[in-house]
Amino acid sequence: MQVHTFAPGEALAPFVRAFQVLEADAETLRMLPPEPGLVLGFRYAGASRLVEGAARIAVPDHVVTGLRATARHMLTDRGSGLVVARFRAGGAGAFLELPLHRLFGATVALEDLLDPGEVAAAAARIRAAANPRARVEALEAFLCQRLARRDWRGDALVGAALRALRADPGGTRVGPLARGLGVSVDGLEKRFRRSVGASPKQLAAILRLRGVLRAHGPGASLTRLALDAGYYDQAQFTRAFTAAVGAPPRAFLQGSEFCL
Repeated sequence: MQVHTFAPGEALAPFVRAFQVLEADAETLRMLPPEPGLVLGFRYAGASRLVEGAARIAVPDHVVTGLRATARHMLTDRGSGLVVARFRAGGAGAFLELPLHRLFGATVALEDLLDPGEVAAAAARIRAAANPRARVEALEAFLCQRLARRDWRGDALVGAALRALRADPGGTRVGPLARGLGVSVDGLEKRFRRSVGASPKQLAAILRLRGVLRAHGPGASLTRLALDAGYYDQAQFTRAFTAAVGAPPRAFLQGSEFCL
C-alpha cells in the first residue's frame, strides 16, 4: 500500500488534519485504529470491504465514517485508489449538517448525507486527476465550496473542552472539566457529542490509544507506555488496549501493521 500524505491548505487547516491518497499495489488487509475525527473518502478505482468476523461488508465508493471506540479492519483490492480527508476532532461539523453523534460507529454513503449531484461532480474531478496531488486538490475544492456555502460557527465551549482533552487526555476528568467551563456534566456531554461525534470520555480514550501507537518502538516498556498515556497501571492499559484493537498490546505492537 502506497500512502501519500498532504497537509491541508490554510482555509481547511482548522478542520482537516491531513489528506491522504492510498493506492494498493496488492490486495491489502489493514487495521485502522479509532480516529479522533470523522473521515471522508472518495474511491476512484477498485473496491474495499470491512472485515467483521466472517463477514465482508462492501464500503461505498464515496463515504463518511464516524468515530468509533474500536478498530476496523479493511480489505482493499489490488489496483484500488482512495483519497481521504481526515478531519480534526469536531472539524467535520463545518461540512455536514447533521449532529455528528448520529454517525458514531457508522459507515455511510456520502450521497445519503449530501446532494448526490454534488458528490458525483466531485468524484468525476477526482477520477480525472492525473496524480495524487491533483486528486487532493480536487477534494480540497469540494470541501472549500461546502465551507463557503455554510454559515457555520463552532461551539466555543466544546472548543475549550477539546483543547483540555488534547493537552492531557489521560488526566482530564469530565466532572472537573464541566465545572471549570460553568456547565453541568450532562450539558457538556450533549454539546460535545453533537459537535464532535463522541463523548469526552470516548474521545479521551481514542487520543490515549493513538498516543501509545505513536510512541511505541522496539524494546518499548509497556508499563512506561501505559503510565505516559495516563493509565492507572499496566493492567488497566492492557484491558483498554485489548478492547479497542482486539489483541493484547505486546502481541499487537510486535506483529501488526496499522495506519494512523
